[in-house]
Amino acid sequence: MDKYFTTTSYALVATAFATLALTDNLDAASIALYLIALVVSFYRDRRNAERRRREWLWRILPVAYVPFLVLDVMILNTRVVALIHLTLFASAVKLLQPKRDRDWIFLYIIAFFQMLLTAGLTINATFVASLITFLFFFISTLAAFEIRRARREIAALDEEVITRIKLRPKRYERKPARDAARASSHRSRVRYLVGASFAQIIMVAAFTLPLFFLIPRFGGGVVRGSGDSAAISGFSDKVSLGDVASIKKSQRIVMRVQLNTAPPKYLRWRGVALERYDGRSWSVWSIEKRIQELKQGRIISGESSEKEAASDYVYPLGEQPRARPTLIEQKIFLEPLQTPVIFAAQRAIRFSGPVAALNKDTFTSALSSPFIKGRMAYTVVSDVSQPSEQELKLDSPALAPEQIRQRYLQLPRRIDPRIAQLAREITRNAPSPYDKVRAIESFLRTQFQYSLDLKPTTGDPLAEFLFETREGHCEYFATAMVIMLRTLDIPARIVNGFQMGEYNDVSNLYTVRESDAHSWVEAYFPHSDSWIEFDPTPSAGINDYSGGGLLAWFRKHMDALEVFWLDYIVTLDSSEQASLIGSINRKLVALKDRLLIYYRDAKRWLMNVVSVMFIRHDWSAGDVAKLVAMIAALFAALGAVYIFLLYRKRRLVAPTGYGPWWHRLFVLPRWRSKRLIERDRRESAVLFYAQMLRIASRAGLVKAPDQTPMEFAAASGLDQIHEITALYNRVRFGGGALDDSEVRRVSDLLNELKKAAGRKR
Repeated sequence: MDKYFTTTSYALVATAFATLALTDNLDAASIALYLIALVVSFYRDRRNAERRRREWLWRILPVAYVPFLVLDVMILNTRVVALIHLTLFASAVKLLQPKRDRDWIFLYIIAFFQMLLTAGLTINATFVASLITFLFFFISTLAAFEIRRARREIAALDEEVITRIKLRPKRYERKPARDAARASSHRSRVRYLVGASFAQIIMVAAFTLPLFFLIPRFGGGVVRGSGDSAAISGFSDKVSLGDVASIKKSQRIVMRVQLNTAPPKYLRWRGVALERYDGRSWSVWSIEKRIQELKQGRIISGESSEKEAASDYVYPLGEQPRARPTLIEQKIFLEPLQTPVIFAAQRAIRFSGPVAALNKDTFTSALSSPFIKGRMAYTVVSDVSQPSEQELKLDSPALAPEQIRQRYLQLPRRIDPRIAQLAREITRNAPSPYDKVRAIESFLRTQFQYSLDLKPTTGDPLAEFLFETREGHCEYFATAMVIMLRTLDIPARIVNGFQMGEYNDVSNLYTVRESDAHSWVEAYFPHSDSWIEFDPTPSAGINDYSGGGLLAWFRKHMDALEVFWLDYIVTLDSSEQASLIGSINRKLVALKDRLLIYYRDAKRWLMNVVSVMFIRHDWSAGDVAKLVAMIAALFAALGAVYIFLLYRKRRLVAPTGYGPWWHRLFVLPRWRSKRLIERDRRESAVLFYAQMLRIASRAGLVKAPDQTPMEFAAASGLDQIHEITALYNRVRFGGGALDDSEVRRVSDLLNELKKAAGRKR
């Protein structure tokens, strides 16, 4: 018990520490130092190593830590990280010193406080597994702690063993056998504690989860991250070539997208559209003027809506749908990012979300808000329709308004003349501007290689990409296409956002990661006033999630579990709670209606049978045959169930064949019955004696390993055991055989023993 208590206590402390370390708020030095203290302390406690108390040392250490705590809070780290360091220091000091009961209790309290800290620092699904593990060790440790404390206060009592010492001289006692029995008893206690801990966790979950979902919620379900969110480059007013490549190597989740219907085409999640290129980086046109435009009314005030959550604002974005719109509603669950950008599919016409102010760029239609903090869920409705190919071929970008041409035909002051020459060569045989756009897109896709490993350039990065390296990532392909289109007087711009992501058929969401960061091209066609998407990046730069396998299956299910954790545990608010309860109510009503239909069908069938049998009396030969077949099938089913139950019962208690003839005929297989008849007499004796021991064990009559059969029979005090033991000794050691009357007698004695054992329990 002491070893079990020590193991579970350290497992409890280690689980809390591991959960805290998974939040990525701990530095490597803190993790390493605490692990050393944990391992050294566990090794010494398991070996019961002597420790000098050194009370003065344990009193000086907390005082010596105070200056470091002040330095940690003011200079080195944030207050939260400093608090984490303080809990680790207090726990490590308690681990290394000699521990009494109050020291263990202090360690448990520190571990519990660390779990509370973790709950505020992360809301990932991994916290669920850590919390369940912590609860298991917490329950198990408290039970072992109480047992250990009670054993010290109450005198130990010898276990009751069914044996008669007076029947055996003391010199015949076998100590190894007693030690083995005691070790077996200790193992059974440990198994009992482990099983009881699991059972209590299940009971707690069964009682608390319904209360969790039924208790009324107050406030919104938006989660504000308590830790620092990571910045993502490539989504600001200025982007240099190479910024997107820095985040495409990360698998961190950026957002999850839920669509109300199957998309008619491949969608991209639009972030920012950039207009001005200076030869090395992209930016928006005239930032000062753009700020004035924001002040002139591009911030749209929120309007409450009964269909939205209480904390949401609804914004009509001014984009009118086309004559034949294709509307897609996207519910986007955005992770904490250090960017004000709001992502959506092209041509967003309506936004709703928990932001008090929304910015919409007049020229690029990019959405942003200064109120994005932490995780946020919002809904966007977009029109993803576009003119047909024939309509676009008849359009002429040369007729674009002057304001569009001024912004989206801009070229850097110094541009390599070979770029314009290359654009003319590629589009030499293209009859329309649309065909020219497609020709450049196809040329870049097929004649260049995709790569994220590029060396820094000293000259013109675009010229080096087109005429020297001939490989790059999405920003280079998009930049090359935009600049070549502008040399052909076709207005174009570069857009930064994300690819569609991986579809999870478990949660019905698209999971978008940082590795899905992407740049593409929008070209303007004035007749339909449309910005049409084009993507010159080769297929190697488009993430393919079609591959399956065990790893993909596991990743999808873990992501679905995290979505469930976020939706129904972390961000559950009053509106979602009402929706959940309404959904459960509808399912219960549907189940009730289905059962009522089954009941009415069964009643109608029974009334029809009664009418045929007792009222009309017009039985035909077929009806009689059906009735006989039904009765026979009913009896056969009942007999099969009875035989199955008996067979299972006899598998739990080793079958001996010493029972009624019909047991041997139906319950035991035919080959086994034959074997029972032809087997050795001593084997038969062992089997019916083993069955007797199993029946006796139910009443607590356990034969000790050092007892002879006759000693056990005398100690039990039951006549049935005494008579069966006598028959066993005669067959097992005397070489005798049982006749039919003795076989029946053994069966009767076993039945009587079952009844006696039941009364004794």
